Amino acid sequence: MNYSYQLYNSIFDVNLNDWKQVFQESTSNAYMDTRVFITIEKTMADFSKFWYIIFYDNNGNPAACTSLSTFEVDLGIVASKKTKDLINYTRHFFSSFLYLKVLFCGLPISIGKNHLIITKKANYQLILKLLDGIMNTIAAKEKAKLIIYKEFNSVECNKLDALLQLGYLRANSLPMHSFKAKFSNFTSYCAALKSHYRNDINRSRRKFEKAGLRVEQLKDTEKILQIYTSEMHQLYEAVVQKSENQLETLPVNFFRDLVINFPNQVLFTLVYKDNTIVAFNCSLCTPLNVHYLFCGLDYSLNAESDIYFNLMYAALDEALKQNVAEIHFGQTADTFKARLGSYQTPLYLYIKGKGFLLNWFVRKSFNMLFPKPPLVPSYNIYKQ
Repeated sequence: MNYSYQLYNSIFDVNLNDWKQVFQESTSNAYMDTRVFITIEKTMADFSKFWYIIFYDNNGNPAACTSLSTFEVDLGIVASKKTKDLINYTRHFFSSFLYLKVLFCGLPISIGKNHLIITKKANYQLILKLLDGIMNTIAAKEKAKLIIYKEFNSVECNKLDALLQLGYLRANSLPMHSFKAKFSNFTSYCAALKSHYRNDINRSRRKFEKAGLRVEQLKDTEKILQIYTSEMHQLYEAVVQKSENQLETLPVNFFRDLVINFPNQVLFTLVYKDNTIVAFNCSLCTPLNVHYLFCGLDYSLNAESDIYFNLMYAALDEALKQNVAEIHFGQTADTFKARLGSYQTPLYLYIKGKGFLLNWFVRKSFNMLFPKPPLVPSYNIYKQ
C-alpha cells in the first residue's frame, strides 16, 4: 500500500468533503472541526504558520488528515518547579534560553487534544513515516528546532508509538480532567455528595453571596459579542500570567471569532459584581461533551469570595443541563477538580530535536524537562 497526500497552506483551500470524510471517524474530537482551524488561523496568523494535510490510499480514498503549525515555545513549560527555577536563573544571562521555534503536529493552543486522525483501515505506520518526512522538510524550511506531536492518550499512543522508531521520544504532558455527567444539575450533584464535601461547597457559596456577586449564563452569539470587550479579555490575560504552564496568550478576536464560528455552541458563565464582569468561563458545547476552554478572573476578589471555585460550580451547573455524557474540565487545578469528582486521563507528546546537538540535549535532559506529573488521589466524594 502506498499513500499520497495533498498539502494545503490554508484551511480555506482544503478539500472539505475529504476532510469531513476522515473527521466522521472521530466525532468525539471536536477540535478537528474545520471551524476550529478557521478561528485559529484567522486570529493567530501573526504568531504561527499553518499547514493541513489529507492522505489518500491507492484508490484515492481519504485515509488520514492532520494540521501542522509553528510556534515559539518555552521548552520548560511542563518542567518541575525546581527545573523552572534553574531555567529562569539561566535566562538572567541568556534571555532566549530554551525558547525554541517548534513545528507542531497540532495547534499551538492548550486544549489537551490532538489534531491527527488516521482511519481504522489505514496503515498508520506508513502514514506516520510519510508525515514524518513532510514535517522534517517543513521544519528545515521554517528553521524549527523541534518537532512535537501533541497530545495523545494511552490508547492513541498504541499506534503513535511507531514514531519511536523514527527517532522521537514519548514525553509526559499535563493530564486531562473529565467528569461523568450523570446528574441533571448542580443541585442534584450536591445532594449526592457526602456531607463533608457538600459543606465545603456551601461554605464557599455563602462567601460568594456575601461578596455581592451573581452569575449569568450566556450562549446567545450576539449578546456575547456585545460583552466580550478588550476590558473583559484582561481577565483572561490575568489567568495566563498566573499560569505555571503557559503555552500561548490568545488575542481577544479568538474568543469573538470562536463565538461567530460556533453560533450558540459557546457557553459563557459570567460572574458580575454590580454591573461589572469580574470572572468568566468559556466552554464549547457539542452533542456529546462540554469542553471547558479558558477562563478569566479578577484575582483581587478571590480571597473574600472564592471566586474561582464558585465560577467552576456555576459552569458545572450549566454544563450538566446540556445533557451530555462527559464534561472535560481541562488540564490545570488538579486537586480542586479531583475533589469535584473528575478523573484523570494521562496525555503524552512525541518530541524530536532537529540537529545532533539539540537532539542530544533533549535526550540528556529529558526527565528534567518532561517529568511525570504528580499523581492526584481520587476522592470518594459520593454517598453510598
